[in-house]
Amino acid sequence: MMSARRKSGVGSGLLSACLLAVAACGDDGDVTAPPEVRFGETTLVVVVNPVVNDANEVAVPQPGTVRSGVTVSVDGGPSGTTDANGIAVLAPVAPGTRRISLSAPGQSGSVSVNIDDRDLQEAAIALGSSGAALITQVVYRFGGEVVEVTPSTPITQVNDLLERSNIIIFFRGGTYTGDLTFSGSNVTLFGEGERGGRVTLVGNVTVSGSRNRIRGARITGSLSVPGSDAGISFSRVEGAVVVDGSSAVLLNNGLCGVTTIAGSNLTAVGNSGIAPLARPADCPS
Repeated sequence: MMSARRKSGVGSGLLSACLLAVAACGDDGDVTAPPEVRFGETTLVVVVNPVVNDANEVAVPQPGTVRSGVTVSVDGGPSGTTDANGIAVLAPVAPGTRRISLSAPGQSGSVSVNIDDRDLQEAAIALGSSGAALITQVVYRFGGEVVEVTPSTPITQVNDLLERSNIIIFFRGGTYTGDLTFSGSNVTLFGEGERGGRVTLVGNVTVSGSRNRIRGARITGSLSVPGSDAGISFSRVEGAVVVDGSSAVLLNNGLCGVTTIAGSNLTAVGNSGIAPLARPADCPS
């Protein structure tokens, strides 16, 4: 297993991908494979009972052990059943305060979340015999400006976009070569996902600024997160990971290299490559 390494001084327009309103598509047994959603459609991705990583620093509810076959519904619809990885995709969801109900043999409960129009919200939820409780959320706000890039877009132009703030950058499937730096704030890098084509970033990625997001990307180099309130989900990093910023959330990522946590208030659940979860089996040697 690859444990997270810590530095000293710190305590423990509509772009459509694929829509499945019930369960994640592209399920190949890889817990880090991004569940696909319709870009810009108000959607809840529910992750039931992910493992809490040893590097986690925030008090969270203790997850149960049941992941697959959990019935999940949201008031007003829709409903579905979790796959083998404990994931269900619910869409379309009416914006506002929504109650997510979960049930499995001998276990049931509900949690409330707030979701805005066109947002994608990934909610990790603990479910056990005593009920349900929210572990953490990663929110992707898609109500603002959206810019699409393709593998033919010059990497300098992509970095120019990452310098801006309050922007969603939709990456079409393919390979992008060159280092990327988030220097703006409220910037989302949204990878198209399994069915639309994997998004591979050949180079290093630096996430500065604040409240930036990465979803559904494979990074062949290193990932550095000096910015605050970053959210990284359903992505894969083959190089080293360094989280210097505060209040980052790492949800269901596959991390192949050494992970160093130097910031504070990290939430880390379901990440392969951070103890107690082994790194992905197909990591480069």
